Amino acid sequence: MYIRSAIVLFSTSLFLGAISSLFWLQDRQYSLPTTRPDGLIQPEIGARLGLSVQSAATQSGRPLFLHFFNPRCPCSRFTVDHIRELIRRHRGEVEFVAVLQTDGDGAAGTAAARSELGDGIEIVVDGDGELGRQTGVYATPQAVLVDSAGRLYFRGNYNLSRFCNVRETEYARIALEAMLAGKRPVAVPPEADKAIGCPLPARKRKPAAS
Repeated sequence: MYIRSAIVLFSTSLFLGAISSLFWLQDRQYSLPTTRPDGLIQPEIGARLGLSVQSAATQSGRPLFLHFFNPRCPCSRFTVDHIRELIRRHRGEVEFVAVLQTDGDGAAGTAAARSELGDGIEIVVDGDGELGRQTGVYATPQAVLVDSAGRLYFRGNYNLSRFCNVRETEYARIALEAMLAGKRPVAVPPEADKAIGCPLPARKRKPAAS
């Protein structure tokens, strides 16, 4: 009886230890900066981008908000409530576009993004990673703000907290409100510029052999 109880206790402790280790590893993975890709080129703040998705914003005279999103990335899902709140507040002032990259099926990813992000945001599938390269984004979740003249205003994280629950460090929101107020872009703090999350799938793919 004693031996059986000891075996059960040991097995339970081993199981709980394995679960704790798994959560610790995942937490550590999503709290460290994402590795910058070799040869990464990032346009400077104020640079004109000339993105294809700017057409709707140009016609409406509104700024553009690009939300780089991957429904398979836990960190992307952490921002869902926050981005939905930004859309609710500013959908009449800004063109919101979700830039979707996923390792899975594009149609399924689009449906998942629509289910999570709701209405008020256009969804563009960036399968080849071109929008990521043009804006210098290499991980999700990231935000890119482009002013009504087509110039890069902000590129960076949503928050110092991955759960987007620290108002003082809501970098994307602060930049968005400053842009709408007509303020000049300011340098973001280092922690806002270091991507933390999941590498964009297009960045992880090896180039096809020639």
